Amino acid sequence: MSGRVRSQMKSLLRRHIWQWLTDTADQLGGCSLQVKLIVAYIGVILIPVVVFSLYTFHQLYENTMHDITVQNQYVLDTELAQIHSNMEIMERTAQLAISDRNVLHYLTEEREISSDELVQFNLNVFPNLQHLLYSNPNIENIRLYTNNPQAHEIWPMIFNESRLPKTSWLTTAQHQQGRIWWDIYKGPKSLLQGQAGQENEAVQYMALLREIQASGGRHAGLVETNMRLELFSPRVFGTPPRDYAWQMFILNAEDSIPNGGKLVSSADIATASIQPDPIPIPLSHVHHLLQSRVQGQGGAFDFTYGNKPYLGLYRYIEGLDAYLLNIVALDGPLSDLRHKRNAMLLIICILILLMSVISYTLHALILKQLHTLRESMKRVQQEGDFQLTIPVYGRGEVAELALYFRSLLSRINVLIAEAVQKQAAAQEAELQGLKHQIDSHFLYNTLENLKMMAEMERQYPLSDALTSLGSMMRYNLQWSRPCVALRDEIRHIQHYVAIMNIRHDNQIGLDIRLSSMFMELEMLKMSLQPIVENAIKHGWSTLRRPFLITIEAYSKQDIVELRIQDNGVGISEERKNAIMAGLMHSDMDSYEPGMHGGIGLYNVHRRLSMQYGVGYGIKLDSIPGQSTTITLILPRRHITRGEDHDDQAVDCG
Repeated sequence: MSGRVRSQMKSLLRRHIWQWLTDTADQLGGCSLQVKLIVAYIGVILIPVVVFSLYTFHQLYENTMHDITVQNQYVLDTELAQIHSNMEIMERTAQLAISDRNVLHYLTEEREISSDELVQFNLNVFPNLQHLLYSNPNIENIRLYTNNPQAHEIWPMIFNESRLPKTSWLTTAQHQQGRIWWDIYKGPKSLLQGQAGQENEAVQYMALLREIQASGGRHAGLVETNMRLELFSPRVFGTPPRDYAWQMFILNAEDSIPNGGKLVSSADIATASIQPDPIPIPLSHVHHLLQSRVQGQGGAFDFTYGNKPYLGLYRYIEGLDAYLLNIVALDGPLSDLRHKRNAMLLIICILILLMSVISYTLHALILKQLHTLRESMKRVQQEGDFQLTIPVYGRGEVAELALYFRSLLSRINVLIAEAVQKQAAAQEAELQGLKHQIDSHFLYNTLENLKMMAEMERQYPLSDALTSLGSMMRYNLQWSRPCVALRDEIRHIQHYVAIMNIRHDNQIGLDIRLSSMFMELEMLKMSLQPIVENAIKHGWSTLRRPFLITIEAYSKQDIVELRIQDNGVGISEERKNAIMAGLMHSDMDSYEPGMHGGIGLYNVHRRLSMQYGVGYGIKLDSIPGQSTTITLILPRRHITRGEDHDDQAVDCG
């Protein structure tokens, strides 16, 4: 499977898991509080228990594997020590057999040996060879093979080399130049030809072969020491205790290269099992494991075969250039571990189920009053029964909720009564408003008549003043809504300045620097006149140059700053701080105009803050002797005039 396909499968699995979690959360969201508490209770208990159980079983698994590994490593090391000991005995025996000069002389002497020399050899030298065999009971045979036709055969130790079978390993062993050659063979007790019928064909041997060299490095024959395989490697070929199901192998390090210069033949692989039914792993798979998993002098690895777990341990056998491999079946120990794990998980599930039932019952008793409160709220919502009496039990949180809800119903009843009273008062005020409209209508007609008389007498300034006064009165009296467009406020200020110029001989100038995009800006009605009036009253000194009031606006994201600046006498830093501190008062009763400044600025600031929220209102800046600037901080909204002119168009009325 390619990495791309594997990545796509993981991504798909993550999406499915996330979708399942989302659907589960949605379904849980529609459940009752009691069910949610039970699920939360189970989750709080189950998650730590599962995590702890997984950690515990993981540690138990690691400990079990460690114990099995240590135990089988000890078995493997013991077997390796036994093999090395037997190899050393066989090597030492072979060396002692050919180190005797008399023996070497007998095997290599090219002249015919006399009868007396042969008798002396049998009486004095040959018993030494027999003593070597008897002093090492594990060694089965010591044989000396010579190619000297003058040497006589002495059974069962000295033979002519021609009796050996012509095999590939024999040719290899004859050209080892004194080095040791190891061979595993199965058959008769002797390699002599023609005696197979007298020997047990089922015997297996580990044989050491070493070339005998005459003077000048000439090949003179072979020395052989052999040992039964069950003695050479008891745990591989014998019957050791059956503590665990395992099987041990001796394999060449490079088994795929037969006789490729190795010191042990690969003609037969020596294997045996310590149990009646061997581990069902074919030898070909064992070879594959040796080639793919074995590295270095020793180690361990785990693998599976036929859906069953196994543990492999190996040690390198120096001298043989082979590996001692032990394969241990883990299904028995791990099966016991799985049974313990399943039993513990079953007990945990039963305990969680029992605790869930108990918790569900207790939650039902605890939440009983909450259910009563919920039903009462349903009646209020469905039937509109605000006279409902809710029972209160105990002093817990649910009882407090019931008490607060009952107080809320009582407050709602009071507000309903007050609303009825206010509605009656509003109707009365509406009647009074109609009456005032009649009176204001009479006043407008009177001003119109006076204006016509002034025009007839050619008193045009007076006529203009009456026009401005009528517009101001109409603007003040027609208060249908609290918010107007900036255009209306500017027009009102223009009328106000026109009337004030009659009194001050046109010494007051008004400079409107507003683009058309600001003219439909929403603002509170009558919020500019107190500021302009305050500027004329406190900022203008008749001893100085003509007075100029400039109105301009700047936009900053969703905020508009409307600045009213004059070129008057300004105010001191101390008085400016006092006025700004006064604007921060939230209680009208605690505000003292004499100490902090005019009440007009405070009223405008409070109206803006109450209408638009914290952060909106008035900001004051002044340069003593030069100017005073009042900045109105407003939200960027456009007034509604039959249709929306902006995405944020708001009808403030």
